[in-house]
Amino acid sequence: MAEKLDKILVVDVEATCWDGEPPSGQENEIIEIGLCTLEVAVGERSDKQSILVRPERSQVSAYCMQLTTLTQAEVDRGLTFKAACTILQEQYHSKKRVWASYGDYDRRQFEKQCASFKVNYPFGPTHINVKNLFALS
Repeated sequence: MAEKLDKILVVDVEATCWDGEPPSGQENEIIEIGLCTLEVAVGERSDKQSILVRPERSQVSAYCMQLTTLTQAEVDRGLTFKAACTILQEQYHSKKRVWASYGDYDRRQFEKQCASFKVNYPFGPTHINVKNLFALS
C-alpha cells in the first residue's frame, strides 16, 4: 500500500486520567481525538476536527476534567472508539498517510487501546514524533 504524501495527519488525544493510579477496574481510554491535516506542499493546516469518544471502561475524574475541560456528560455523547477509528481511516485515509503527534503518548495509547478493545490500528507505519523535531533545534 503506497503512502499518500500530500498531507500529514496531526493527532492529539485526550484520555481519562487520575491524580495517581486508576480506580480499580478502570483504565486510561481515549476520550477525544483532535486532528488536522497539514498540506505538505504549502505548509498549511486544514480539516481541523475534534472527535469525542465515549469511554467504556473508565469515568472522567475531577482531575481529568481539570486537565482536559471535558466532562463525563460530553464524552457520554461521543462515538465508540471503534467508530472513531473508522472515521480516521475512511475520512482521513489514516492507514495510507504519515501521521504525527507531540511525543509518543498518543501513538502508544492508540496501540494499547486497539489491542485492549480488539480494534484494528487505524494508522499506517509512519509516525513522526514532533517533540523530537523540536529537540533537534
